[in-house]
Amino acid sequence: MTPQPSATSLPPRWWEHGRTPRERSADKPLWADFAEHAITTLLPERPPVGDWRAAFAGVFRSLVDAASRDAVPDDLPGADVDALRQGFAANLDQHLLNLSVRTLVLELHRARKAGTLQGETPEERFSDFVRSQSTPAGLIRLFGEYPVLARLLAQACLYAAEAHAETLARFSADAALLPCSVVDGALGTLVEVAGGFGDSHACGRSVKLLRFSSGAKVIYKPRPLVLHERFTDVVEQLNKRLPGLELRTADALPRDGYGWLRFVEHRPCADLGDVDRFYRRQGILLALLHALDATDVHYENVIACGDQPVLIDIETLFQPSPPVPPEGDPAAAMLARSVQRTLLLPQLFAGEHGAVDISGLAGRGGKLPTDRVDWADAGTDRMRLVRVPGELAGSNNLPRLDGRDVAPAEHSAALLAGFRLGYDAISSGREELTELLRRCAEDPIRVLIRPTNFYSRLLDETTHPDLLRDAADRDRAFDLLEEDSVREEKLLRLVPHERDDLWAGDVPMFTSNPGSTSLLDSRGDSVEGVVDRPSLDTVLAKVADMDPLDQRDQEWLITATLAISTAADGHHSNGETAETAVPNQAPDAERLLVTACGIADQIVANAFSDEHRSNWLGIELVDDRYWTVLPMGAGLGEGYCGVALFLAQLAELTGIARYRDLAAYAISPLPGLFATLRADRELAATAGCGGLLGLGGVAYTIARLSTLVGLPAGDLIEQAVDLMPEATAETPSGFTTGLAGGVASMRSVYVQTGLETALARADRYATQLLERERPAEKSFARGSAGIDWVLRAHERPGEEPPGKADDRAESTGGWCDGLAGDALGTAAHLPDPEHARDLDRTIRRLTDRAPLKDLSLCHGESGVLDVLCVLAENGHTGAAAAARRRTGHLLAAIDQRGARCGTPGAVPSPGLLSGLAGIGYGLLRLGFGDRVPSALLLRPDRPHPAATVFPPVNRV
Repeated sequence: MTPQPSATSLPPRWWEHGRTPRERSADKPLWADFAEHAITTLLPERPPVGDWRAAFAGVFRSLVDAASRDAVPDDLPGADVDALRQGFAANLDQHLLNLSVRTLVLELHRARKAGTLQGETPEERFSDFVRSQSTPAGLIRLFGEYPVLARLLAQACLYAAEAHAETLARFSADAALLPCSVVDGALGTLVEVAGGFGDSHACGRSVKLLRFSSGAKVIYKPRPLVLHERFTDVVEQLNKRLPGLELRTADALPRDGYGWLRFVEHRPCADLGDVDRFYRRQGILLALLHALDATDVHYENVIACGDQPVLIDIETLFQPSPPVPPEGDPAAAMLARSVQRTLLLPQLFAGEHGAVDISGLAGRGGKLPTDRVDWADAGTDRMRLVRVPGELAGSNNLPRLDGRDVAPAEHSAALLAGFRLGYDAISSGREELTELLRRCAEDPIRVLIRPTNFYSRLLDETTHPDLLRDAADRDRAFDLLEEDSVREEKLLRLVPHERDDLWAGDVPMFTSNPGSTSLLDSRGDSVEGVVDRPSLDTVLAKVADMDPLDQRDQEWLITATLAISTAADGHHSNGETAETAVPNQAPDAERLLVTACGIADQIVANAFSDEHRSNWLGIELVDDRYWTVLPMGAGLGEGYCGVALFLAQLAELTGIARYRDLAAYAISPLPGLFATLRADRELAATAGCGGLLGLGGVAYTIARLSTLVGLPAGDLIEQAVDLMPEATAETPSGFTTGLAGGVASMRSVYVQTGLETALARADRYATQLLERERPAEKSFARGSAGIDWVLRAHERPGEEPPGKADDRAESTGGWCDGLAGDALGTAAHLPDPEHARDLDRTIRRLTDRAPLKDLSLCHGESGVLDVLCVLAENGHTGAAAAARRRTGHLLAAIDQRGARCGTPGAVPSPGLLSGLAGIGYGLLRLGFGDRVPSALLLRPDRPHPAATVFPPVNRV
């Protein structure tokens, strides 16, 4: 039984449960002595304060006052001691509040329930709680029940005081040197040492901002600045190779184990020329950071100072490369070592509350994707925890002109030009650079193991009062470190060191040297077997391998990420029409085939391959909302199955082996994927049954490739059909992601393979689809038009045909949610005369429009042409004539402007729905319609002899 505290003292060994089982010994910890001494120190009562934060912080003012005396010596020369102590106390107040607020609110709730609070109003009862809790008896009760909280609070005070005193001692030793190196002019009196400029490491140490009475500011870093000096040397060499560059670094005064940095002021640009120069320099800086394997160059680590992007944190150069798993994805491996790794380029981090960009080129502000803790009815006895979306305040990383931040996408040409200059300068001067880099072999670097927000969240959530009664409970919460290490077992070696740092209230930190594979924890203890190769070797090999092909890949990534950064959320088409492209030749089949081969060669050139597989990077819409660059997944619509289908179809028409071989190589991961899905049926359910963005499309691809390139797919197609998930209430109804696509894909698989289980699955999905109400949305991809078409093709028409075609899609002509999809939905209800007239009107409206600038299958011109071909194949003469006419315009547009994709900024991407594969496949449809079925509609090609049910042909 745990001894209970009395009203005047804590019980003997009260602190025992504040230590983890592995820490428990006969020795009394320092934090326990500090807590006891602070409790017994009588302080004069302070008047009540109105702000609840200050009120709660006042509960622990005896601890804070004790720490303040140790943090700032009485005789500190050149400093305002009273101001420094006040500033230290304010920072520590906030820290202790964060550690204790959940427990205090729980105790407030218990006191309210017990009826022990005095006061007529909720606010008065809150104040009464604070008064009683702030007494020695109140703290004794609190620490007696929550010894882990006592540990965290006392430990935080001890570490903060020690780190602060260390900072001031170092300032006193170096004060005379600062004006000569990192400050212009005299310092004056030191009036503030501000925190909040970085995470806490190594027992409460963090970056500080020193302010002086003269207005001068200096940054203190409790880490060596040797690497900062090396980086400055590299930048100076680059400046010599590129006259007029004058790329700036922050002035530094390195000392033994720490250093001082000039405070870089954010300054606006004078004109557009300044902004252009800023982004040109930013592009050069990106090339350099990429070459040096830098990471974590986020929005807080870059300051826009006029036309200069100044990097203020250079501790994450020479980051060890992430391990490449056996039989991994070569496209994923490329992305992991690309310019994207620097975090300087825009990239979204998504969560339940949306997505936010925290990169070095991120804009200001926005909602964080995860929630944060907040307090409802704060300052009353009904105060309670709530969770709300977090806010990102933004920083000073973007150039400002006329009071407005100027986004990088507005000056993408300057950034790309700078990257090219930097890349060329590095690759042409690699010998000189290599010599400089070898000097870094013994310099300390920080190695990032897990995301900082993972550690921060863990520290915050483990201040729950249920974990503060016994340290063993809180220690078990840190088992999440082991769970997070399952993906890479070598990380398990770091877990004991991470636990120690977390118990110290710090974000765990590991360091190394570029020439070593050893890691050091925050106490200097070595950890072996985590890093496989010295990061210096990796960087030198990377610099040696820089060539035009790699430069092309990096520039594509830059172009794609900049385009994505300004793209509107969600799947959409702007319906923008092209200037009329005058056909210069008749659209004969041979010319269509040659053009398709040109697109295929571009896809082949952009593939990333290893001994196991090939894959591509693509621009993909995640959750139908956020565009991002990703290694292609398996899906037909935006994955490698769609690319493989186009290449296989082209190989069947041309006999060219490289297309056939790459198609087969691209889908080689499918057996492994299917094994994963069999072991985790919930994951298969998440993938869904959809025709283009689900497992239905994957099964369709296997069936098609079995006939196109002789893929021995018998067992594989059976596995694919078996993995098709059962429908639930959450399963969408639509074509791309839901039941309608499941019907179409399984029906097609049956026709091509004779597999009865596929037909049974199609019947089951169709029955479930008929039992549902039609969605209000009328689009083909997600709404009623696609459902009507599929049910008619499956000879299961709905009982309630939709109303007449409306003017909903006047602004778009595409297949997914425009007039072309409407036409198919209307055709599903023929031969009804009224719908026949509607179809004719819809086709006239569609063909009267100018061709779309977007050439993609999904919401571009190729999709319009595919629909016209389908209707022409079913007997509509007007559609046939329109298809012939618009084919000529399509070819002329490709000749004049290239194969313009349906991605943000029309950046080339390999996918079937919005990318190059779809445009190429569409060309094959136009030239060889009798041999190339519509992939958009998941139509089969040659029927299997065992198949006895075929899709009907509706004469329109």
